[in-house]
Amino acid sequence: MKKTHLHPLGLAFLALILVFSSCKKSEDPEPVPSTDTTAVVISGEITGNVTWSSNHTYLLRGFVYVVDGATLTIQPGTIIKGDKPTVGTLIVERGGKILADGTPVNPIVFTSNAPVGFRNRGDWGGLVLCGKAPVNNGDPQIEGGPRSHYGGNEPADNSGILRYIRIEYAGYPLQPDKEINGLTLAGVGSGTVVDYIMVSYANDDSFEWFGGTVNAKHLIAFRGLDDDFDTDNGFTGNVQYILAVRDKTVADVSGSNGYESDNDANGSTNAPFTRPVFCNATLIGPRKDA
Repeated sequence: MKKTHLHPLGLAFLALILVFSSCKKSEDPEPVPSTDTTAVVISGEITGNVTWSSNHTYLLRGFVYVVDGATLTIQPGTIIKGDKPTVGTLIVERGGKILADGTPVNPIVFTSNAPVGFRNRGDWGGLVLCGKAPVNNGDPQIEGGPRSHYGGNEPADNSGILRYIRIEYAGYPLQPDKEINGLTLAGVGSGTVVDYIMVSYANDDSFEWFGGTVNAKHLIAFRGLDDDFDTDNGFTGNVQYILAVRDKTVADVSGSNGYESDNDANGSTNAPFTRPVFCNATLIGPRKDA
């Protein structure tokens, strides 16, 4: 794994932070409000072809599954919130697709349902993609509780598009050492687009890859609790143009890292080996212990 800790592109990413999110949690602004004053509650399974419009705000209640054969399209500027009591989470299952293609001016925002000023890490589950690309541990089930399995024999599998996305206050420890992250990419194939994603105030890892071959670029991990970029279970993609900015006063009890990488949870020699390539990276601000 190539780890370049300082790069001039970091200055450009710092500018992007001003576009995607404010720099202080207490000053985090509400995204542009919807014209609809009542959120559309989403629960259970999404089947067929469904579009979420920027004219509405959507509330995820419990685990919401985009099932095999279904496609969820999310328009630029759409706001999706997660319900805290039911751990609202969006899971795209194997064979399902998400087309969330925002723009620099109108990013798609996944955030907390709490009022501004009362939002915190762990207010909802997070965003999970499950694909059919190779993994090194059989037919695993995604961490944290969802029913979904991931992995297969299709390196170029296409789970859709994630572009110009903000994910805020996500991550939930449903089981010990089995948490939902800000963005989880599990067995996701190289046909999937992952570009310009910012994960802020995650309650576990900001980004985690479980196997797969997907390439990703222009990623920002901002003030997450645990690791910024975590790779496991045979992930072999390329990740570039990335920035992590940590809160020096916040870290997971087990320790937090800019990068964490394991072949699998047991440290086996199963193939494919976890061997991502990270380049053009800037990591700022490890925790300073007393």
